[in-house]
Amino acid sequence: MRFKRNEGESLKDFVMSFIKFGIVGVINTFISYAIVNTSYYVFNIPLQISNILAFVLSVLCSFLLNGLFVFKKKYESIKDVLHTLFKTYLTYSFTGLILTVILTEIECNRLGIPLYIASLANLVVTVPINFLLNKFWAFRKEKVLSDEEIEEMAKIHTFAICAYKESEYLEECVKSVINQEVPTNYLIATSTPNDKIKSIAEKYNIPYFVRDGASDIQDDWNFAYSNAKTELVTIAHQDDIYEPNYSKEILKNYSADTLMYNTNYNPYHNGKVTPDKNSKIKEILKVFTKNKTLSKLKFFKVASLAFGNTINCPSVAYNKKLLGDKIFTSDLKFALDWDTFLKIAKMKGRSLYIPKKLINYRIHDGATTKQFIVDNKRKSEDIIMFNKFWPKWITNIIMKFYVKSYDVY
Repeated sequence: MRFKRNEGESLKDFVMSFIKFGIVGVINTFISYAIVNTSYYVFNIPLQISNILAFVLSVLCSFLLNGLFVFKKKYESIKDVLHTLFKTYLTYSFTGLILTVILTEIECNRLGIPLYIASLANLVVTVPINFLLNKFWAFRKEKVLSDEEIEEMAKIHTFAICAYKESEYLEECVKSVINQEVPTNYLIATSTPNDKIKSIAEKYNIPYFVRDGASDIQDDWNFAYSNAKTELVTIAHQDDIYEPNYSKEILKNYSADTLMYNTNYNPYHNGKVTPDKNSKIKEILKVFTKNKTLSKLKFFKVASLAFGNTINCPSVAYNKKLLGDKIFTSDLKFALDWDTFLKIAKMKGRSLYIPKKLINYRIHDGATTKQFIVDNKRKSEDIIMFNKFWPKWITNIIMKFYVKSYDVY
């Protein structure tokens, strides 16, 4: 967490917000005092319960007053309100209970300072910390980019479309890429050049790159990625369809220290969206990485991948500036994306999950995934990946359930 004044905020504004916070604190103290005494002496509620009631209601009052008059928080939804309220209670629990107890223990029992002095001294520490946590965490104002700013950023993103043989779905993928609400850059790359791919590239005036050598998933992805000259690169698979707001959402969540962005997706089967259990489970497993703070922590990034590959590969936008010119370096053939995501998860920086369904992921018999399931290569590589997280005996247990996810194909 960075304790840094908001952009455009003067030192005077910062000090004034601290003074207002202090006034709210005084009001809060009187409210707490009134609730404790009223509930205990008037309604004969036990003292411990009276104190809990005073804490709950006084912090709720602080939440309302701080939001309205001190930090002037503008909420986007009910979820945003509840999220801020939850963080407010955590903040006051830490400073008002945990930190106060620790300081009092040190001052009174270790240093021999009288309680009435220690109580005043504690305020010098707890009030500023409480203010900083509220300002920069609980009530933190996320910078919201305007549509004009997002459109200006469009030049930093490229869709690198990987084309293979004569796919009946390629043109549909291309149309979804070029018809984005915020148009960005795009290219087509292939190791199986043919007239159909070339004609589509010419029809839509898309840069076209051909790789020499035998077709290989990892080499093909690296080739497409390397030909993109922008900071952000999405390796688009020819079978899939991107929602019109895909690029806009990626750019809206941009930060220079984010290694990669991945979005939610719709399973797409026989020309229609068909939600399945796999996609819902993946949402749950990635829940912590949608938080911009937690998505920087190695534990949460790695944990989100420990029960399977939760990231939809074509939904990912990679930060080429941070990841370099060659991103896929796995020895695996099918689980190379999972292996790559694990490699990135262990790096310093965010792996951010955007919980919006921004891609229709096509499931069909001609998909490469289907081929790897049929020849059993997927299962063997999934076992290799699970062994990177777990002892073999736990892997064996997980695989008994994980193989059921193959039924989607």
